[in-house]
Amino acid sequence: MPRRPFTVKMYREPEKMTTLATDALEKHTTDGAASPIPAATATQLQAKKAEADAQATLQGLADKTKEERNEQRNLKIGIAPTQSSITPGTILFHVTSISKFLLGQFRGSERKLGDWSFTVNSPKGVVQVKIPRGAGGLIKLAKGILKKHTDDGEDSILAGFDMDGLQTLVEDAAILAEQAAKAGRDREKATEARNLALGIAKGQNTKTPGTVAFFLRSIRDILLGIYRGQEQQLGDWGFEVNFHTPPPPTPPGE
Repeated sequence: MPRRPFTVKMYREPEKMTTLATDALEKHTTDGAASPIPAATATQLQAKKAEADAQATLQGLADKTKEERNEQRNLKIGIAPTQSSITPGTILFHVTSISKFLLGQFRGSERKLGDWSFTVNSPKGVVQVKIPRGAGGLIKLAKGILKKHTDDGEDSILAGFDMDGLQTLVEDAAILAEQAAKAGRDREKATEARNLALGIAKGQNTKTPGTVAFFLRSIRDILLGIYRGQEQQLGDWGFEVNFHTPPPPTPPGE
């Protein structure tokens, strides 16, 4: 079969698919009774597009929630862009202060800081106390410090620090981290549901019935039948039609 002198673009990108569906439905509505698209097909496409749009909205809300909770968590921890280890009232501030105090207490026996969950390295004899820069690592370290402080009870050498304040920061940061993680899971569920409605989930194609892709493919084929020889008319429905320039004939003898 000779190659068609044109192609009609069928998208798999969610935004382009929903835009195409919107354009096709608007054209169908504008044409009214003159539209060649069966009313049932348009109605089913509208319903499935609305389903995909609703899931996309949930996806956007989950994205926003995750971002907000992570920003709030980072402020509690002290790793926001405007913060540093000298920003007071943060987990990083408390942890750094405690590490300096313990280094003073155990000068020459720095390995003992491991009892408070610090990682102590001594490359070439130079003592280094490792303080994580990530959210998870700092929360874990702070929990280890708090546990040692609690286990030591009245004998804790950290009694002079605001350990209650550190405890509150850790609890708040942990809650915010879990809320961010839940928002991430909600986003994944919404994305999966959106893709299933569009027909672009794993294992789906334009032959998968009841999807936006299925109905758009049906509309495309109907229009190709109606506008045979005038395929550029599909552009009025939102389809991208590309015409191919045939290659020049091969000269005799080549």
